Amino acid sequence: MNNYSSMKLEFLALKWAMVEKFREYLLGHKCIVFTDNNPLSHLGTARLGATEQRWAAELTAFNFEVRYRSGRSNGNADALSRQNPVIQGEVKELAAGVTIPESLRQVIGTGVAAQADVRAVSALPGYSALDLRSMQEADPVISQVIKFWERGQRPGSAERRQLDKPVLSLLQQWNRLETREGVLYRRIFRPGGGEECYQLVLPDVLRDEVLTQLHQQHGHQGVERTSELTRQRCYWPNMLADITRWCQECERCQLAKDNRPVAHAFMGHLLASRPNEVLAIDFTVLEPSYSGQENILVMTDVFSKFSIAVPTHDQRAETVAQVLVEEWFYKFGVPGRLHSDQGRNFESALIRQLCELYQVRKSRTTPYHPAGNGQCERFNRTLYNLLRTLPYSRKRDWVSCLSQVIFCYNTTPHQVTGESPYYLMFGQEPQLPIDFLLGRVPEPAAGSVHSWVVEHRRRLQVAFEGARERLKAAADRQKRQHDQHVRDLPLAEGQLVYLRDKVVRGRHKIQDLWSSVIYQVVRPPEEGGVVYSIAPVTDLSKIRRVHRSLLKACVQREVLPVEQCIGSVENQEDPQVYEEVDDVDLVMLVPETPQTIQGTESRDVG
Repeated sequence: MNNYSSMKLEFLALKWAMVEKFREYLLGHKCIVFTDNNPLSHLGTARLGATEQRWAAELTAFNFEVRYRSGRSNGNADALSRQNPVIQGEVKELAAGVTIPESLRQVIGTGVAAQADVRAVSALPGYSALDLRSMQEADPVISQVIKFWERGQRPGSAERRQLDKPVLSLLQQWNRLETREGVLYRRIFRPGGGEECYQLVLPDVLRDEVLTQLHQQHGHQGVERTSELTRQRCYWPNMLADITRWCQECERCQLAKDNRPVAHAFMGHLLASRPNEVLAIDFTVLEPSYSGQENILVMTDVFSKFSIAVPTHDQRAETVAQVLVEEWFYKFGVPGRLHSDQGRNFESALIRQLCELYQVRKSRTTPYHPAGNGQCERFNRTLYNLLRTLPYSRKRDWVSCLSQVIFCYNTTPHQVTGESPYYLMFGQEPQLPIDFLLGRVPEPAAGSVHSWVVEHRRRLQVAFEGARERLKAAADRQKRQHDQHVRDLPLAEGQLVYLRDKVVRGRHKIQDLWSSVIYQVVRPPEEGGVVYSIAPVTDLSKIRRVHRSLLKACVQREVLPVEQCIGSVENQEDPQVYEEVDDVDLVMLVPETPQTIQGTESRDVG
């Protein structure tokens, strides 16, 4: 049942309840079934598989009606699955006047006692005040502060010049320090004049354990939440920077989360200067038709936007080759270049041999980056809108309507080029049915073939020049708008990265977003480029090319010298979180989230 859809699970529950659980009560009576699963309410008209048909056959003996009720209104059913456990003190009130078996009382009492015992168990080893004092005295930074604290006097100017920066940073908290049972604490107040809190001045030896418990063992929450949990209990200089770095270096967080800022690469365009220079192809899948066909091979001329769509029974390479030759090469000529995604059917040996035979250059997008084949993707959206306008009775017969829909598209002026795809492809406008109704424009006087060719060439030249200018202007406008939001986060050669996991199938709402395989940047793109060459660190010979937006920098844990981690100004507490005892605080602005880098895969072209 792990692979069952929500509708199938609800259907199974309905079958179990009526056929097995309440059969004797429901047979011979009309009943109404309320469900918050909307597809189940259309059970009578739904297309059912073999399993569901067997369940439906078992339900034919019952007289029932399924009605949909929203989840918010279906609280009675939800309440049964979320009923709170009965505790011992409530048993007498809920069952007044009823004798409760002693065995049941013992079970209830044992359950409550066991629950109380579990709550009292601690998974952490406790440290006594003597242990904490010993660790503070052994800490190279805290021990020097304790020496001045026990002396009851701050260090003088001469002594301060001999102290390291970490010690000076902790000494800035002098007015907030207190000792309890020989342990050094920092005294603060919660925001808004709240209660007084004591933060343990944490020795360096305990920092990893504390951060592990408050981050890894506490839900892998973000920097802000982890720092709040830590501030309620501990203090050490530069703790915000340490917590930020700890969350950045957490492997589980890097694989499971989309951190900010997100890398947005510069836009590239696939342009052509004449018809049949670049042919873009792609498959799209629609609802099955009456003939059983559901695949459409879309072919779009990049310059003229002239498109054809051919329904197919499959997406095999043999089918692609046959459609290309019969529906495009033989009718419109051989294109100079064939552009597609990296589907196996488009990258097969058969297609490579076909391109070599007709001397067609082959280009492709990078994996999982549909924007690299934007011509076909945009036409697909238009095709969906056109087919969606078909009457309901003809939607299942979309195959017979496809040619008419494509003709309507090709004979309508395109918003970008200003001309219809048909005109740019053939040099003349087609005769539409409305033209016969309104009457034809008188034909020009007959002339020689040569004069017609010259005039035809002149019209095409004017149309092509106008189309090129408008295509270039539209591309520049889109690039200008897109590049306003570019966040350039380049990756250096040799840098370790994670790759976006696009292989997950089925339900994956809680699956990791990034692959656990660590890659290395083998070759970064040229200036302004967005395609990176990467390879697994375990095998640098397996090079693949991906878009920048599918890559995310890998942050690995490294041990830094204390002197490099702590600065004089960075050591202050954020005043927005806690209200301090005195007014000597400095403000430090830190990022709310780890500054990790995220990405997407790129294309070989554009």
